[in-house]
Amino acid sequence: MIAEFTRTMDLLGPFEPSPRVAVGVSGGADSLALCLLMKAWTDGRNGSLLALTVDHGLRHEAAAEADQVGVWLKAHGIEHEVLRWEGAKPASGIQAEARDARYRLLTERCHAEGILHLALAHHRQDQAETLLLRLARGSGVDGLSDMAALRETGAVRLLRPLLSIAPDRLRAFLMEAGQPWIEDPSNRSQAYARPRLRGMAEVLAAEGWSAERAADTARRLGRARAALENAGAGLAAAAVDLWPEGCVLLRSELLHDVQDELALRVLSRCLAVVGGGCYCPKLEAVERLLHSLRKGVGRGRTLAGCRVMAYRDGRLLIAREPDAADDQLDLPPGATIRWDGRFTVKSLSGQHGTIIRLGLHPEVASAELRKLPAAICQTLPVVLREDGAAVLPQFDFPHYSKHQDRLSRRAPAAALFRPQEPLSASAFVVV
Repeated sequence: MIAEFTRTMDLLGPFEPSPRVAVGVSGGADSLALCLLMKAWTDGRNGSLLALTVDHGLRHEAAAEADQVGVWLKAHGIEHEVLRWEGAKPASGIQAEARDARYRLLTERCHAEGILHLALAHHRQDQAETLLLRLARGSGVDGLSDMAALRETGAVRLLRPLLSIAPDRLRAFLMEAGQPWIEDPSNRSQAYARPRLRGMAEVLAAEGWSAERAADTARRLGRARAALENAGAGLAAAAVDLWPEGCVLLRSELLHDVQDELALRVLSRCLAVVGGGCYCPKLEAVERLLHSLRKGVGRGRTLAGCRVMAYRDGRLLIAREPDAADDQLDLPPGATIRWDGRFTVKSLSGQHGTIIRLGLHPEVASAELRKLPAAICQTLPVVLREDGAAVLPQFDFPHYSKHQDRLSRRAPAAALFRPQEPLSASAFVVV
């Protein structure tokens, strides 16, 4: 098992010398097996491992279970920390909210520790169940191949090195190591979709469905996705202009001269970038938008927190929808805050401030900004300082440090366009 795991990890590189890796561990068999396998891998490369358990606060037993995981891992020489999801919990959609909170807490901790690699314990059965669930929802190629062995995000590299391994093999590995695990009762609850799917295993098997075949299907879809992402990145480079004011301009040929799949892919990513979301909008909604735009832009359209309209030179403008943008956010002295999912706003003065959108203080707009369509200006961040002054930050992209140095000399605040979803996804990795 360790040799097989090592070969998979080598495919997910490159890694830095003495790599630092974090593992999300719940205490279940899958994540504990991943911890022990990753410990062997990091030890062999003079690296280090940090195990992170998220206590969602949804079960009374969760805190004690997290402590037990720490005791087990300490016996293997693995550093362990518990992260807690604080605050009120939603009344509905709790699984999705808990999953998002888990990813957020894990990535924030990795960022604080300077860890680039976060490993998760999804295995072959998870891959098969995800394929079925997404098929039922009418997902396209991206959704059906969504569980990637490697995913580059803005904060960490998400690694899933167990996707080719069946869960019974992971349990056998733990039993051989004499390592017990915790059974989560939610894994058997018929209130959730995945346990219901497991209850249909015999019926599905009779029709020829198996986790092995599902994994093969997902891998083939992954190959198709990788090819489409490469083609989409080339199209985006040729047809999309990205502005530091948080909007994009699309050339008209994207609507009329490009195959549907590529046009949908680029349009979807543009909406995610401008809308500030963590995910692309639903495929069926983007399909309706593309069909509508091909018949004529007219007075424009809205989707995913964006306004889509004709620009003065014949191109298509995608700007943030004013009513969807954040109204205000606290900006302490010297702090850097993510605002509206699109900008990081940095205070370069010693004064406390509040970030609001320019549409609430239009008189602050510079002469250059007044030349832009109102749809762009209304959703730009403005800093209201405690002395009553309204400060319009200088706008730029995050990758030009020389520009940031220039901005720090010229303005008391800087706003860098840093969307959560990139315009071009990193190529889908098939292992």
